[in-house]
Amino acid sequence: MSRIVAGRFDRSLDADAALEELKREGFARSEVDAFYVGPPGQHARTPIGGDVYSDAGSRGAGRSGVVGAVAGLAVGLIVGSLIGAHAVLLACGLGALAGAFAGVMVSLHGGRAVEATAEHPVEPRGGRMIAVCVDRPGTERLAIEALRVNNARDVGRTEGEWRDGGWRDFDPRTPLATV
Repeated sequence: MSRIVAGRFDRSLDADAALEELKREGFARSEVDAFYVGPPGQHARTPIGGDVYSDAGSRGAGRSGVVGAVAGLAVGLIVGSLIGAHAVLLACGLGALAGAFAGVMVSLHGGRAVEATAEHPVEPRGGRMIAVCVDRPGTERLAIEALRVNNARDVGRTEGEWRDGGWRDFDPRTPLATV
C-alpha cells in the first residue's frame, strides 16, 4: 500500500497550477495522478445507476410519505363528502397523492456527516482531483503545501494501491482523512 495525499479543486485553473507546482517541487510524472470525480450519486455503482439505493438525507422519507398519504386521504374524504358522493373517490385519491408527495418532500434534506452509515453515506462533492504518491521521505509536506497554495479543498491523506502512475483503488464515495 502506498501513502497518498489528494485534494479536490473547484477550478481547473487552480488544478493546473498545482500540477505545475508539484513538477517544480521535483515530483515525477509517475507520482502524480489527475482525474475528475463526478458529483455525488453519479458514479453508477448500482445496477439501476447511482451509488447507493438511498442516502442519509432520505432516511425516513417513506414513513413520512405514508403519514402524508393518510392525512391527505382524510382531508380528501372530508372535502369529497362536502362536494357530493360522486366526488369522494376522486377527492380521496388526489388528497392521498398530494399528502404523500408533501410528506416525502418535507422529510428530505441534505445528508449530514453524523447521519452517515455504509448503507446511507454522505458523499464528498465532485470536482477535479489531484492525487500524489508520497512514499519518498519528505514529500508529504511538499505535496500538501502545493495543493493548499493552489486552492485545493478537502486536502487529505489515505493509503491505497498506486500502480503505473495512478491511484488504482480510488473510491469516490470514501472521504479522505483531513490533513
